[in-house]
Amino acid sequence: MIIIALLLLCALGIVLLVYKGMKGPSRTLEDLIVPIQDLLRRGYDGGILLIDVAHKKYFLQLRKYIVGAGNYGIELCFPNSDWSHDVFQKLREICNREKIEYVITEKNDTSPIEFLCIDFGKDSYAAHEFIKRIILELFGMDNNVKLFVRLENATVEDRLIDR
Repeated sequence: MIIIALLLLCALGIVLLVYKGMKGPSRTLEDLIVPIQDLLRRGYDGGILLIDVAHKKYFLQLRKYIVGAGNYGIELCFPNSDWSHDVFQKLREICNREKIEYVITEKNDTSPIEFLCIDFGKDSYAAHEFIKRIILELFGMDNNVKLFVRLENATVEDRLIDR
């Protein structure tokens, strides 16, 4: 009986470690600039930085694009779905009011979803400031919010991927 209890406890520990690891390392709003710069520098074309707000339904996603040698950047695409519709509308209002360029794209898989996309080019600081603003103003979080970040489709080497 004790052996079974120990095995169950070990299994639970492994599941929790894997789950926590899948979310990525914990970050604060201020040090979020580091993984944004990592995506811009080390990400391949289509590389993604997923920013998950701890214990909330909110997340943000940055994507790197590469058009050609030296012509690359990052963009934020925010979905207009059931959970995000109100934030999507407020984000659109901010962009219109402050004359921030954006495009609305539609992904046609099984059900069409609109995305509001803002291209930051190579300006990781502008991306960082805008993401902080979304998290603070639109998500209603405070400066001490815990964020989990995960960088996908990037090299582990510290080198520029621009082609």
